[in-house]
Amino acid sequence: MVFTPMESSPSSKLRFFDETGAAIPLPVEGCKCGIAIDVIQESWPSISLKLGASSLEVFFDTKENLAYCEWPACGPGYYELYLICGDYRERRKITLMPRYFTESEMSCVIDELTDILPKSVASQLLKCGAQLGTLDHKPSVEGEFFELRRMLMGTTERLGLLQLLPLIQRECHHELVPRTEVRDSDKVRRPDISKLPGVISMPGNVLSPDLVFRMYDVAVESSFDTYENRLVKVYVQALRGRLSRLQGRMEQASEELVRDIDNLISEFNLACARATFLREVKLPTVFTGRVTMVLLKNPSYRLVFEDYLSLTQQSSVTLSEAALRAPLSQFPFLYELWANFKVIDALLQVCVESGFQCVSHNWVKKNSKGIFIQVINDEQAAIELISPNTGKRATLVSWKPDGGNEVLEDTPNHERLIALAIVIDSPGEQSKLLVFDPEYRVATKRDIANDRSGIAPMKEDVADLQRWVEQGKALDSARTLEYAAMLYPGPRMQFGSEVEALPALPSDGEGLQKAVSEVLRRYLA
Repeated sequence: MVFTPMESSPSSKLRFFDETGAAIPLPVEGCKCGIAIDVIQESWPSISLKLGASSLEVFFDTKENLAYCEWPACGPGYYELYLICGDYRERRKITLMPRYFTESEMSCVIDELTDILPKSVASQLLKCGAQLGTLDHKPSVEGEFFELRRMLMGTTERLGLLQLLPLIQRECHHELVPRTEVRDSDKVRRPDISKLPGVISMPGNVLSPDLVFRMYDVAVESSFDTYENRLVKVYVQALRGRLSRLQGRMEQASEELVRDIDNLISEFNLACARATFLREVKLPTVFTGRVTMVLLKNPSYRLVFEDYLSLTQQSSVTLSEAALRAPLSQFPFLYELWANFKVIDALLQVCVESGFQCVSHNWVKKNSKGIFIQVINDEQAAIELISPNTGKRATLVSWKPDGGNEVLEDTPNHERLIALAIVIDSPGEQSKLLVFDPEYRVATKRDIANDRSGIAPMKEDVADLQRWVEQGKALDSARTLEYAAMLYPGPRMQFGSEVEALPALPSDGEGLQKAVSEVLRRYLA
């Protein structure tokens, strides 16, 4: 890899650039890049750069007067670079976002996994006769609108989010983050005495036994990235998801209600744009319920806290998944889990239409708090349904893909990544197998910053599907693999009559569910 120097950033001695030497603001998920270190050549021997706890190898190009390290290919998450060069110290936090997904799409995946999909799966199972108790009915468009309007606009007795955001923006809770830097001794305000040995060891820094030229000073900077502000962002994202779903149901509403919904969404987006502190807050994680003095004593934060608790406690169906607590670093796993749940939901929807009855549901259970869903990779029957009319039996099982996964092998929970198989047994016929394999990793034909048509499935993943189909056609095989589909964030592609790639886009989850349902109807009818 050859790098050429670029112009340095005035606020940091670290900057990033790609293989061509072009400056880039941040590394890109799954790609290597260069990290230039802007220090003079005399300081090169003392350079040390760490990524987290790992030391990066430093390279020197005397011809180009460039010291640099290589950023390794990493998955999405939060990272920290720590530079030491003589007396200079710098910490730089890096937020690496998924390459092919927007922040709103990430929020959509989290929102659907925490609320919409578990409820839908439980509701469909109940229609198939599963013994899970009862669920709240889905509100009408009007009911959903009035509830959201109350949360956003408030009432005469209680402020809504649209009134709370300006109040929080005006007196936003922040924390002072310490930062150590070297200053001239006459400009030091808060000297760090613990670093006095380092001050004395600086060449030419001791002017006399009582006087030094430069000294370590402790400075602080204000940060809005606090627990309380993350809670506000969690609540904002949850309401954004509810508004998005309401917008998708507007064809059921009257013209007057459609105008009211559009106006409410416009006011919500305007209020969020004016709440600039939200831009400095990290991508929200699932709220853990920790109570702080700020949440209790600050009226605006307390109202957001109470409203968020009220919103989340409305659901009696939950997905038991620890990965939801760290959605950014766990996003590759959560994306594939989301695609799997779309397949489960489509299967249950088709079975309800065809009159199937639920025989077992090992992934969906009931306890004293309600219904919870837990995905278990044990290759046992997750959900089993049977048709009283035709005698057909549909069994959902986990299907562990064989072969390696080079891109996701360092991703948290990569060992839990699974595909889903639907086994269809008909009286007097050989069992048929349908496989749906979600894939986060993709190949790229060209720059697709604004165009997903450049995404294509990985050739080895397509080869795996084709191999599974061929193995299923063996004469001694107990089951025939009739159909295999890859679910990925790209366009639909056909690889023969039995293998295809289906688009699994969080922004068009209904499209994915419709495509899977069409396949299932061919075999379950």
